[in-house]
Amino acid sequence: MDKKIVHVFWGLGYGGIETMLVNIANNQVKMGVDVHIIIINEIYKKALLESFSPKVKIHLLKRRPHSLSMKFIHDFNNLLDDINPNYIHLHQSKLYFFLNKKNKRRGVCSTLHAMPQGVIRYKGDFLFKLWPILYLRIKNLSYAIDRVPTAFSISKVVHDELKNKYGVESIVIENGILTTTFLQRPQNMPIDDLRMVQVSRLVHDTKGQDLLIRAVAATKGVTVDFIGEGESMDFLQQLATELGINDRVRFLGSKSQDYIREHLKDYDLFVQPSRYEGFGNTVAEAMAARVPVLVSEGQGPAEITCGDNFGWTFRNSDADDLASKIKYICEHYDEALAKVSPAYKHVNENYDVSVTARKYLENYGTITNKK
Repeated sequence: MDKKIVHVFWGLGYGGIETMLVNIANNQVKMGVDVHIIIINEIYKKALLESFSPKVKIHLLKRRPHSLSMKFIHDFNNLLDDINPNYIHLHQSKLYFFLNKKNKRRGVCSTLHAMPQGVIRYKGDFLFKLWPILYLRIKNLSYAIDRVPTAFSISKVVHDELKNKYGVESIVIENGILTTTFLQRPQNMPIDDLRMVQVSRLVHDTKGQDLLIRAVAATKGVTVDFIGEGESMDFLQQLATELGINDRVRFLGSKSQDYIREHLKDYDLFVQPSRYEGFGNTVAEAMAARVPVLVSEGQGPAEITCGDNFGWTFRNSDADDLASKIKYICEHYDEALAKVSPAYKHVNENYDVSVTARKYLENYGTITNKK
């Protein structure tokens, strides 16, 4: 396949999206594609950079975060001219504003990696056109998704939200993981307390870690480890202190993907209590590690589990119902074990990153510049 693809990202830290980008790029080069990665900001984990295949070309623009200089826009477009790609795959839609006219005429697409929120376009953005650096101040990840020629959504939930609320059509391509790389949990009953884990950015307003802490406080014989960093760390630690469960709640900080692959098996239950979640890579990872999962209703993770078919669900934002489901799983762990093998098969068949990479390649050819 004689194609040249550029994936564009702001930074490359430890996170589900960034890790998946590495895996997609590595799989696409295996399929014979010339793959380039452009990282705009000087934010990247060395270990992640080193995990790219040697065949993937990495380009670091090294823009200083929060810089008001527009020089990177010139450098960005010059680099694209040098690479001369068939397709430019943006992993945040507002990057579209930094493409010049020539590069906008290439095959441009963008993936919406989260639930769309807020406005996707401002009326009368004259000042933004004069000084496009203003677009960096917009926090909404789905901003300008309507202007990109082709939009991809990571789940049906994201697709439906984007279509129903904003009238924007998109192509659903589910996220993928390296399903065969996770160590497997032994299929035995929990030893002593039920050990739970949650892997995510610590942003409780969206990820719901506060719900899980309250559920732990209401349930005997359970502990939880939080893997990740974020703005809610102090709040969540204080909440655990106020509820008197510091001895049952641990904050392990950010961990590498290798650590996750090796240690998910150490837990008895993976919980994703998100209030808003477009997909949930870590849910699929837990299922690949043969760990039972419990997720909130109505979000991307429940799409992965097909409701209660391959895991359990609880009422979104309801800490009491979450506690009730945790208690049920504790008392009926044999049911949890019975779901593990079907869940593992389901993830391998539907959410392996090779499937994701192939679907993107198949759909790049549908990109038009009609918008």
